[in-house]
Amino acid sequence: MQLQFIGAAREVTGSAHLVRVHGRTILLDCGLFQGRRSETATRNREFPVAPHLIDAVVLSHAHIDHSGRLPWLVKEGFRGDIHATPPTRDLCEVMLADSAHIQQKDADFLARHRRSAPEPLYALRDVSTMMQQMRPHDYQQRFEVVPGVWGRFTDAGHILGSASIELEWEEEGRTRRLGFSGDIGRSGLAIIRDPEPVRDVDWLILESTYGNRDHTSVDGARAELGRIVRETVARGGRVLIPSFAVGRTQELVYDLHALSHAGEIPRVPVIIDSPLASEATEVFREHVNVF
Repeated sequence: MQLQFIGAAREVTGSAHLVRVHGRTILLDCGLFQGRRSETATRNREFPVAPHLIDAVVLSHAHIDHSGRLPWLVKEGFRGDIHATPPTRDLCEVMLADSAHIQQKDADFLARHRRSAPEPLYALRDVSTMMQQMRPHDYQQRFEVVPGVWGRFTDAGHILGSASIELEWEEEGRTRRLGFSGDIGRSGLAIIRDPEPVRDVDWLILESTYGNRDHTSVDGARAELGRIVRETVARGGRVLIPSFAVGRTQELVYDLHALSHAGEIPRVPVIIDSPLASEATEVFREHVNVF
């Protein structure tokens, strides 16, 4: 078995890891590098292996820094299966279409202002083609990634559908296992299950974005949100909350409803001013079985 780290090593974005086993090449995640336009435009078009030589992709979750280059990979010749959980598949359809739209709008804006801009990495048609290669698998379901290599998803508790990945194969008469944590969530969230540990692996690829940092408790954060809403409404104001469209927005809506239901904040309108967040919320509604 050989491992090659392409992204999310000594940095946060661009998650992608090549696994070579039994003469096959498996890609774990295919994320977008994010940062300065001048740097990422080049990095997102570079790949250490020709896409058509990759046999399969196994995707941990739908966040763009883990999935954002999949349409480009397909556009450049990848023809294998993309394995993911059902919620991840559905979120990718929404989020990658939004990514294509933003790239095109960005290019159009720069062109109007007579500034050079790279072509978008991919278009909506590439997202549609990529979606045809998605293969959904439920948590704990064993599936064949490539001949002789099996995969399994366990709940990573990060966002809807997020998974840690376990690969298993036979080598020299022994069963070998590789684990990839993906992004690991925190325990105690209301609408996302607690993460399940990856067990009994020979090798583990582990994310460490926050190191050993302690986070504010979920109850403490909700109480602080309630205090801010009460004080702001009491003086006739409005609370504006910038939030990620997927995951954070849905958690906020749940918390606001819970606070209102408990009588801890007054009943006030909650407006989501984001088409992407609204579409993502509908995906959450379709997958309540994994809450």
